[in-house]
Amino acid sequence: MAAPTAKAEPLLPSAPVVGKLALAFINGEAVIPTDRELAMLNAWIEAEFRQIPVPVCFTAQDIDLPEMLTTLRSTGELLISIAHNDHPFLEGFGNAKFRAVHDWHHVVTGADSTFAGELATFEHAAQHAPSEIRWLLFSEIVLQAAACVATGRFQPQKLVRMPGM
Repeated sequence: MAAPTAKAEPLLPSAPVVGKLALAFINGEAVIPTDRELAMLNAWIEAEFRQIPVPVCFTAQDIDLPEMLTTLRSTGELLISIAHNDHPFLEGFGNAKFRAVHDWHHVVTGADSTFAGELATFEHAAQHAPSEIRWLLFSEIVLQAAACVATGRFQPQKLVRMPGM
């Protein structure tokens, strides 16, 4: 009888790694994206938003991921919060659409709201995004999540570019 093969477990970031990413965001210099990068980001958000195959409903209430998933299962609608929707670079409804895209990525990847789940949604987004804007997505998703996990609260919005990105 053959020995059972071990299933490869995904590599999960350790607390020191999350802490380093959090500090990179908190202490990192705010970077202003180029007009080209912003145009690419907005075009990517719009294209991804149009691919969401269910109705998207926006609400002024804070909605966490479990509540969004419950609403999706019961109504077939993706309920997205527009509370605290200010963003330094995404204008108008752009940030709300980005939230919808990001939450839809949680749905399609089965990712939870832990740091590992946020990392999974980034990896999914990065596979579908132009390479020029992956640093923006990394800052928006991974670095912000690390800072939130490390401090227990969302930090002031900014974009931080990690070396090599």
